[in-house]
Amino acid sequence: MSWTGEQIVTSMGMRLDERMSIDLRGSLETQAFLTIGSSVEIMLGEVHVRTLRDQSAAALDDMALVEAAENVVGDAYHAGAQALTAAALARKNAEAARAAGADEQAGVAEQAATRASEAAERAQTTAHAAAEAMGLADEAAEEARAAATLAAQAAGQEPPDEQAGPNLHLV
Repeated sequence: MSWTGEQIVTSMGMRLDERMSIDLRGSLETQAFLTIGSSVEIMLGEVHVRTLRDQSAAALDDMALVEAAENVVGDAYHAGAQALTAAALARKNAEAARAAGADEQAGVAEQAATRASEAAERAQTTAHAAAEAMGLADEAAEEARAAATLAAQAAGQEPPDEQAGPNLHLV
């Protein structure tokens, strides 16, 4: 943390749950206040509010895409689990059919069990690979943002998230 004139410049992370109140409001001093709960108030300039407005649609789109991807990965994993259950049932009934002398039906059930087991393995392997790829993509995105900030600083520009300087007041 450092002190620059009337500003406290710091880096801080917060995770808000669904019940935490947030409020963004303008003021007479051409500033806006972002209030988090009853303890944190962040003063924002017009450029900050415009940046948040411009980024909010993209952030909501990103969140929706991630949720959709997580749903697809979860669905693939669950489909694989259902296929394993069906394969086990088919094998069990194939044994019963074979014991009853119904070799043809037993053979069909065993083939179906094999196909279901193979499909389950593919689905669950794919789900695990997709989940890992999502994590790697998230890490790569963070690295790219950090590199973009360093590149902007090296070019003598202020990074987009620091153009107007943070102004944090804890109340």
